[in-house]
This record gives sequence, structure tokens and C-alpha cells, in this order.
Amino acid sequence: MRHLVRLVRERHQVVDKELADLVDIDPVEVWDRIDAEPGDLSDVVDAADRVATVDGDVTSREKAVLSELRDRCLRV
Repeated sequence: MRHLVRLVRERHQVVDKELADLVDIDPVEVWDRIDAEPGDLSDVVDAADRVATVDGDVTSREKAVLSELRDRCLRV
């Protein structure tokens, strides 16, 4: 999302405050929401894997987040 906001601003000189506000997230809140969802969330993991590659190679930080997401979503 941050990449998208930056590109929209740089390439099209569009500043969308509402979109930019979506980028400022609280990681604890995100994990709490994921943990509260029942069942298998493998579709979320699949989407996250795809999104992580949009701007190039997956970084070590992104890999760490994807790993935690995988652990939380693919619980039994």
C-alpha cells in the first residue's frame, strides 16, 4: 500500500489523504484482527505472497511478516 500511495503521488501528482490514511496501520491491531478470525485463512496468505512480489524481490522484513502471517493464518 505504501508503494501504491508513493507511485500515485509521484507519477500522477495525486495526493489522496484517505488512501494515505489506510497506510498508517497499527500492526498489533492487524494481528489481533487476524487472530480473531476463525478457520483457515490460507487465501489471505496466498494474497499476501502475491502482493509482496509486486515491487520486486521480497525483502527480509517482508519475509518475516509473511512468516508470521502464515503461522497465524494456517493454524489448526
